[in-house]
Amino acid sequence: MAGEKSPRAFSMEELPGHLIGEVLSSGRLAAGDLARLEGTCRALRPLAEQAASRLCAARMACSVIGPAARGELLARCGGSWKKVLRFLQSVEQSFDTVHTSSGNMQVATGRYHTLLVHDSSVYSCGSSLCGVLGHGPDTTQCVAFSRVSFPSLARVVNISAFHNHAAFVTESGEVFTCGDNSSACCGHGDVGRTIFRPTQILALKGISCKQLFLLGRLCTPIPLIYQIV
Repeated sequence: MAGEKSPRAFSMEELPGHLIGEVLSSGRLAAGDLARLEGTCRALRPLAEQAASRLCAARMACSVIGPAARGELLARCGGSWKKVLRFLQSVEQSFDTVHTSSGNMQVATGRYHTLLVHDSSVYSCGSSLCGVLGHGPDTTQCVAFSRVSFPSLARVVNISAFHNHAAFVTESGEVFTCGDNSSACCGHGDVGRTIFRPTQILALKGISCKQLFLLGRLCTPIPLIYQIV
């Protein structure tokens, strides 16, 4: 109607701080979104960092580690919770299984190798540095995907990879690892040698695992972190 004023547009920084915090902590924003948002207005920087901290605390990969490990992870990320969030989001995304017309697939990558799960069978290619390909001590490199041998009844449903070691969870909840165990990061105790083939972690016998997080040496106190379901 004539004479009516059109609604005035509000900028985000005009909103109450607690309301902005609720929006930023809703879980729908990625770390990059928070970084771009604070770049538009310096006043939003502390709110974006606080939101990133809340989002990190709500993620399984962060909740299963202790305060000391979280503090070290934050320090490795330059004290930025947004960088921690970006790292955790990338870790979680690497666990996703894709359902295709050819079957279920999951891919995980280390620095020089790639792992592929196709319908519960594991394949690997790349450099077998420290035995990460799982094909034994005589294999130094695979230029094409080659199937990794497991016990006959083992059906792998989840994989994780880091620079020099890899881990696998079977349908029955067993956990296998291979690669460099010099820092005990493969979970086989004080065995300072390379594990060239996927080997079951005996300490987890009787504990059914559904998924695992392999964060390597980024969290030094707990290099191999499990979500046990």
